[in-house]
Amino acid sequence: MPNLDSIKRRIAPFGKGLMLEMIPGMAAGTINEMFHQWHVDVALITQYVRSNRSLWDEMGSDKRRQICLLSQKVGNLDFITPEFLIDSIRKDFPGVASLFLNWPEAAEWLEGQINELKAGAIEDNGEGA
Repeated sequence: MPNLDSIKRRIAPFGKGLMLEMIPGMAAGTINEMFHQWHVDVALITQYVRSNRSLWDEMGSDKRRQICLLSQKVGNLDFITPEFLIDSIRKDFPGVASLFLNWPEAAEWLEGQINELKAGAIEDNGEGA
């Protein structure tokens, strides 16, 4: 009869696979939650785009740490793309999603923010610069 440790070793790959499958949905929910917390709207994003404001620099150390830990657990954040973010916010923030889709400067800014987030998650230890 196998012991508990043996069972855990055998099912660990399934748990990791399940976790990896759930991560994008959890990330989408987190993105949406952050947009709500920050009271994001078209005017705010327009201001951020025009001033080329860095969200990573403004993010608190707790959020940075969460993103860094997520990156470590998942292995990479390649699934986070502009399209992924837009799909994540489309329902609750249709105006902002439309802005990203229809204003080239906003789309470019968004891509830069995502790249900065990914780089920060790798380079930053989550405690700020």
